[in-house]
Amino acid sequence: MQFDVSRPIFVSFRPHFVITTRKLMWLATLIGVSLVGLSPLGQAALGDDKFNLATRDALETIRDVHVVIEVTGDLKLNADGKQVNRLPMRVSGRLRYDERTLHPRSGDKSKQDARFYHDAKATIAIGEGRCEMGLSDERRLVVADVASTKLTLFSPLGPLTRDELELLQTQGSSSLLNRLAPVSPVALNADWTHDANDLAPLLGLDAIHQTDVKSTLRQVEGDVAIIDMSGKVSGAIDGVASDIALKAKYNINLQSHRVTWLAMTIREDRAIGHATPGFDVTARVRVEINEKPTSPELNASLLNKLPLDLNSGSTRLRLDSTIGGFGLLHARDWQVMVDRYDVTILRMIQQGELIAQCNISSLPDLATGKRVQLPDFQADIEKALGKNFGQFVEASQQKNERGHRVLRAVVAGLASELPIQWIYYNISDEAGRQTALAFTMDAKIVEKFAAADESIVGSFEFIERAAPTPAPAGPGETAAKSTVKRETTAR
Repeated sequence: MQFDVSRPIFVSFRPHFVITTRKLMWLATLIGVSLVGLSPLGQAALGDDKFNLATRDALETIRDVHVVIEVTGDLKLNADGKQVNRLPMRVSGRLRYDERTLHPRSGDKSKQDARFYHDAKATIAIGEGRCEMGLSDERRLVVADVASTKLTLFSPLGPLTRDELELLQTQGSSSLLNRLAPVSPVALNADWTHDANDLAPLLGLDAIHQTDVKSTLRQVEGDVAIIDMSGKVSGAIDGVASDIALKAKYNINLQSHRVTWLAMTIREDRAIGHATPGFDVTARVRVEINEKPTSPELNASLLNKLPLDLNSGSTRLRLDSTIGGFGLLHARDWQVMVDRYDVTILRMIQQGELIAQCNISSLPDLATGKRVQLPDFQADIEKALGKNFGQFVEASQQKNERGHRVLRAVVAGLASELPIQWIYYNISDEAGRQTALAFTMDAKIVEKFAAADESIVGSFEFIERAAPTPAPAGPGETAAKSTVKRETTAR
């Protein structure tokens, strides 16, 4: 079986031999000697011509993984909340990385794979716009943490950016392919179903509500089992509905006990979310996995020195806004909606529910040594809110992790007769630079917010600010470009 990146399906090469009568007799004798006690169909064949396709993860094996992604279709936008508009889009991406398993599967299928990316690039075209994505040299070492129903990627060398995470989060992840194998031996042309908890992370979904996806053993050529997979899936990601029609082929090597090749076509229709456009796309994903003798970057002595455990700190993302002049860390449920010279807007989305919005606004520099005082800060807030102001719940002055002075005020009030809570910040440094942050949320869901502002404000720092650039065509296209980086490079 050979991987051909120029073609959408697999190419099968069968060797051809000229066999004389003498060669045939010799071959029969050799087979009879070497396969004593085995089925005539080979080492993987069992009684009644069934094949054991069971897979396993080997700690000592280094895998060379190639991934090619192609996406075409439309983004669905409704910037005004009414009419749905479409933008044509096209994505092409390529990944190549070494991979080794650190902790193999247990009863709940959990494990950790370490990866070193030699290549990670994608080109995205939306309407008339075009952009390219890549992985920084400082983040080429990545851990794929596989739980029973979830795959999480992070770098033990430091926080990834949203763009980097979205570039690496592809459907058909090599860390999940072994889950496609049947648990029991199967005969030729027999099929088996797949657990929704296995399919969901493989297809980039949080959950699957309904599926009829099945795999069928079509051929066994030497040590390679060739399998078809097809069906439909209804599920959700970030609380947004997604319908998928899937067709795929994959190979299981009966000697290495691994899925070594996958070609998958996915037709996906996803609804529009609070922070992301919808889309109607066709994606083609091709994965080839080969063993290699070694990988210096995945040396055990090197990996043992790194923090490889998954925790809330390791999953935080880095946001550097050069036009806003700031950098910060944030949890993955925050999405950047707008990043302009005057304001950056993030939204916190949990399972499709809008929890909060954060507006980060640049303020004029102060004279060196001069600072806004807390009473003046509160007075400005009350004036800005006007009739929506209710009362100050608390107000304080502190320093963040970067040593910047931070003024904080929590306000309760009403907006359109609904109870709202605002959390305002003024962050400044000794040079007189200052920025305002405003977190807004429904007062009824403050518990879900769970002090999510602390990570953002605590890590906030001022960075060199780039010169302003012309505004993009519109908010819909800005959101579309941001979303494509997260969603379609993973398709």
